[in-house]
Amino acid sequence: MASELRGYRIYDDGAVEELGPVPTARLGELLTQAQAAIPRRAYGIGLYRDRRDFLEAHPRGQDEFAFRSDRLHRDSLLSRLSGRDAGLAFEVHGVEQAVAVFVCYAGLPRDAFERKAEDFPKPRR
Repeated sequence: MASELRGYRIYDDGAVEELGPVPTARLGELLTQAQAAIPRRAYGIGLYRDRRDFLEAHPRGQDEFAFRSDRLHRDSLLSRLSGRDAGLAFEVHGVEQAVAVFVCYAGLPRDAFERKAEDFPKPRR
């Protein structure tokens, strides 16, 4: 089921910038750029299957990425803010693991991705 998903940048100030289709070969570059933007206008990278199923990665310093993913009930902005279903939140260490999470998301059906996410390596504290 591997597919090219659509991507976006989501800025900490709430702005969203569409990136269009994002090949998996470009994910490392996008995540590295997001890390470099932290001192200026910080943002995360998101991929989505459709308007209700997305995965976002936000850099936390130079070594970790915080992921969040939701499968939404409805297509409205209000549902994105309050009506969440099947949400995930986790962190991984480094760009390589962050790319691996996005590749997993692109290559698996949503339910299988949610099960797999429970096994992702956790960052060391």
